[in-house]
Amino acid sequence: MIVAPDVMLDLVATLLPEALLTDAARIALQAVTRGLPRVASGIALECRLEENPRVDFLMYLLARSGGPRALLRCAPALDARAWRGVLDFCVEWDDPASRLHTEVPALWLEFDVNGDSVAAPQPLPFPCIERHICDGEPPEEQDERGRAVCLDLLDRATSLLLGRPLPCATFDTAAHLVERLPRRGRVLHVAPLASRGIDALRLVATIPRDELPAHLDRIEWPGPRPRLEPLLAAMVPANMRIGFHLDIGGRVLPTLGIELHHPPGDPRWRPILDELVTRGVCTPDKRDALLRFPPYARLALPEHRGTSPVSTTIGIKLVLAPDEPLAAKAYLGFVPLHPLLG
Repeated sequence: MIVAPDVMLDLVATLLPEALLTDAARIALQAVTRGLPRVASGIALECRLEENPRVDFLMYLLARSGGPRALLRCAPALDARAWRGVLDFCVEWDDPASRLHTEVPALWLEFDVNGDSVAAPQPLPFPCIERHICDGEPPEEQDERGRAVCLDLLDRATSLLLGRPLPCATFDTAAHLVERLPRRGRVLHVAPLASRGIDALRLVATIPRDELPAHLDRIEWPGPRPRLEPLLAAMVPANMRIGFHLDIGGRVLPTLGIELHHPPGDPRWRPILDELVTRGVCTPDKRDALLRFPPYARLALPEHRGTSPVSTTIGIKLVLAPDEPLAAKAYLGFVPLHPLLG
């Protein structure tokens, strides 16, 4: 299913209390989404959990729903300079003969919403380079061939998005990270950060919680290592798989993101959110709103008679950076489902 991001935003905004989405933040989001192509298979909102009311916007395209072709049809209406890399990526992604076509199931586009402009900002693209992600859990372990495919996809996708070859030093750092992952670790997404004016690449990977510290040691992560294990012990059960974000250039950079995922309404969110409130990185009102966030809703989607089901998701990202306090963000996802009766 493909929906218009602005219409989807207007519908899901009714599910969010003022603590998570203020009127000002909603208006800023609406100004941005009105300028986006109508090609989304789902959307997400990035909410900061401290007092900051800013909310950023994300949408994703699915290969199996015709997302790349739909975006290419919108190309004449898009700012060629801002979208060039994404459009070049979609041309190859839509080509049945390309490895991107067979291996990349989805493309996330993130838009930073600062409220200063009514024009849609330049997208920050996150292609998913794990082909199993939309069909259930990937295989438990990844072999050397899987890692070689990962690096090939990473190199090709980022070169298209950047409009130039990925610097050799950045690729070597990526290979250093990927080749030292444990067998149960894998890279899921990759994003060049050029749209933010940063000459770096962000890797989003998944790993068993207990194997993350050793992996960071193997790649000589220069971040605040003494703060990591107490944070994991307080926030993450020992047997849980987690996501992690690292930015890389000619070397691994020190900021680390840690992703936690449970279904909305899951009782495991309570101790996590209580701990964030205790640490002063989440307000009590935002904690309470997240605990009440519904796992499912019925909304009046455009061109459907009556209401249609929408699935929701929650993820929380903890950001650990040198000489900075811990930060936390919530990612609230909304996925329209095909109705039984359209």
